[in-house]
Amino acid sequence: MSDRASRGVSTRPVPFAGRFVGLVAGLVGALLLVVGGGGPASAHSILEGSSPASGEVVQQAPTSVVLTFSEAVTLLPDSVRVFGPDGARVDDGHVGHAHDDAATASVGLRGRLAQGTYLVAYRIVSADSHPVSGAYTFSLGHTSQPPTTAGIASGPVRSVDVALGLGRWLAYAGSALGLGAALFLSWCWPAGWRETRARRVVNAGVLLLTLGTTSTLLLKGPYDAGTGPADALDGHLLREVLGTTYGRALDARLLLIAALILLLTYRDRVSDRVLRLSLSGLLPVVGITFALCGHAAAGSHRPVAIVSDTLHVTAMSLWLGGLVVLLAVVLRGADDHDVVATPARRFSRVAAGAVGVLAVTGVYQALREVTSWDVLSDTHYGHVLLVKIGIVAVALFAAAGSRAWAWQSLHPVAAVAAMTEASPMRSEGTPPPARLRRTVAVETAALLGVLVASSLLVTSDPARAVAVPTAVSSTQRVGNASVRVSAVPDGARAVSVRIQVLGTDGRPLEPRELDASLSLAAHDVGPLPVTLTRASTGVRTGHASVPFAGTWRLAVTVRTSAIDEATAYVEIPIA
Repeated sequence: MSDRASRGVSTRPVPFAGRFVGLVAGLVGALLLVVGGGGPASAHSILEGSSPASGEVVQQAPTSVVLTFSEAVTLLPDSVRVFGPDGARVDDGHVGHAHDDAATASVGLRGRLAQGTYLVAYRIVSADSHPVSGAYTFSLGHTSQPPTTAGIASGPVRSVDVALGLGRWLAYAGSALGLGAALFLSWCWPAGWRETRARRVVNAGVLLLTLGTTSTLLLKGPYDAGTGPADALDGHLLREVLGTTYGRALDARLLLIAALILLLTYRDRVSDRVLRLSLSGLLPVVGITFALCGHAAAGSHRPVAIVSDTLHVTAMSLWLGGLVVLLAVVLRGADDHDVVATPARRFSRVAAGAVGVLAVTGVYQALREVTSWDVLSDTHYGHVLLVKIGIVAVALFAAAGSRAWAWQSLHPVAAVAAMTEASPMRSEGTPPPARLRRTVAVETAALLGVLVASSLLVTSDPARAVAVPTAVSSTQRVGNASVRVSAVPDGARAVSVRIQVLGTDGRPLEPRELDASLSLAAHDVGPLPVTLTRASTGVRTGHASVPFAGTWRLAVTVRTSAIDEATAYVEIPIA
């Protein structure tokens, strides 16, 4: 019998590999559940009807245009615009809900309306905080050449999109450092409140949370309206945002931050028990504000989704905040096993619970958003989710190493021997605290990457709202010519089109006129004109955006002579 065994010290190797295999198996099982089950959920707001209807020819001039959506929507100053046959705006600019119905948008029409085709362009904000835009046409008296699509609002300005994502990352990081780190000090290492560096971590977190919340509140207006960062201080846009669930949630978060600052300022005047309970209550309440600003606020089973999202943010804040204090303060230059062991063991229990909550809530959120392998492989949301899962796997691997160290610390005599014999992250001659610093550093870096992925997921269209893009190629006979159509959806409710006209001899034929339009019969939308550009003899290219995903019909009309004209139709799935 060895000396270690005779002294009663356990010689059983640290169960690092077994735990890691179990964690990986859990991740794989969760992923299989994600792609193998789950019914469809509600998507973005969808235009269900309108008055006048899409494509309708009315004989009497309407006094207003009313749009009806699948769920309650938030309106912007220019949510509905109407353009006459000459391209000039004919709406009065007063956008509102018809008959106080939050699922509608209406605008009055002014002046004497000329006969011809009108274009209605809309841009609203759905319940999950994403802007949705689109257009359709109707005619008065008779049809005519539709106005151009120049009046349709484009997607969010790229700089605003990036800045909003950065703001969300700052808010997530601030929640971890300002609240997660403070809870680590209160529950796992009360003596740490005397450390200046520890207090700086918490204060920096509160600052990041404040900056992130303020920036996401100010940038939401320009993001929704499709304008630039210069409009971040536009009072009208800000009032519109503050009237939404998103705005009220951020407003509440700012009040909670003020309460947190007050609590930390007068920390020495309250008991440790009051401080712990107050911080423990603040963190999940702040987590609710994150849930109300994301995908959980829309779709099916909203109450469950909001609770899940709240727990997800809370668990992530606890895990990351504790890691940062452990790495930056507790382990900073510490080689004394006894100094590190107590807070590390306490935090190990907290982190284990946080990981369990993250696993359960993460699987639920994925089940709610993703319903097939194709969504994971062919959508932006799926790509980001796969990256996030990969980063989480790295964090769990490192966490297993940290937990192994904490287990070894229960038997100080066996720690060094177990490190060299059983740990897959061993380094001969390295004291246990130094090895813990290495695994904690990997955990921390990985979780910061997870926050980046989470920020991108919030700004991405939910997977349940995105159809998988499929390229289409078709050759259609049009009179005495043939038309070869190539359409490539880009996954963001848009499609690139290439149309080539060929003569009977198979050579490129320059048509007298070539027009294209998109329609979606399922929702009575269209025709929406596609602007084409001449690329070469008989070849036209174009790019068009559509209101929402679905199988659209592309109509290509070719005129090869003064009297010869024909139309070909191609079905295009647009995500």
